[in-house]
Amino acid sequence: MSVTAQQWLVGGAVAVLTVGAVGLTVLALQHVQAAPADREVAPVPTFSQPAPVPSAQPTPRATPDVQVPSYDRSQERFLAVADGVLWRGIAGACGSADPLLERSADGGASWANVTPVYLGIGQLSALHAFAGSQAEVVASIGETCEVQALRTFTQGQFWESYDDVLMNSQYVDPANPHNILGLADTSTSPCADTRALNVSGSTVAISCDGLAYTLAADFSWTLLPLENVAALAVTDDEVTVAHVAEGCAGLALARFAGTGVATDLGCLADVDAAAPTAITVSDDDVLMWSGDSWIVTSP
Repeated sequence: MSVTAQQWLVGGAVAVLTVGAVGLTVLALQHVQAAPADREVAPVPTFSQPAPVPSAQPTPRATPDVQVPSYDRSQERFLAVADGVLWRGIAGACGSADPLLERSADGGASWANVTPVYLGIGQLSALHAFAGSQAEVVASIGETCEVQALRTFTQGQFWESYDDVLMNSQYVDPANPHNILGLADTSTSPCADTRALNVSGSTVAISCDGLAYTLAADFSWTLLPLENVAALAVTDDEVTVAHVAEGCAGLALARFAGTGVATDLGCLADVDAAAPTAITVSDDDVLMWSGDSWIVTSP
């Protein structure tokens, strides 16, 4: 297995990303903060092989005891990429913790703060990217924390709300994280505190309490045979999972294909497994944002 990795330490605020399509808008109230200076390249992470990963079970099995570092929901992270442009975000919480949205056009070497503060954004629930200059978020807005879908067609400088986009969005209900909104024939997850909702085509995956689930064709939830899950990403019929594994000092990567067979993608030994983490996939690369670390690895 050929593994190449680059890691940059970000050293400050952290952020978000999302997907969509439709016309441009002109709400000029606040400029984006300047992107921070380029980061110095950190030492290349050490890779090793964790214990073999079992295959997915066709039906849910009993929930095992897990021990995975947990963090407040306001620290949940989002990550997306399209046309080489990266978007990332931190959820925040209405009235108590500010959300954050950032954009990078240089592979993560530097980031621009594109948080729509002028709209009164209080919490981030979903992030998608579509085309390099365009992104979409589901966010809670204003004093009443009204849930809206916002799109930008100006590299994140200006955002506008679209009711029709919200009607077709999938996101975890910020008022009750046991509910997933926008999924046909299902409104609840097996998790009281659903995290990391990822949707790509007909593939849907979530995580909670260190476990990962996928949604079957009959709209039942199937538990993937991995414990200590830190983050996941979905592309087509594949689910990529970052998890704590025996023999890996940081986070191990595994990929489940539509057949339910898991492929071991190696170990990122220098990652802090206790830090809030998000991953996404771009071509053959796995992109990880964990704590202050930004890593691109080609398994």
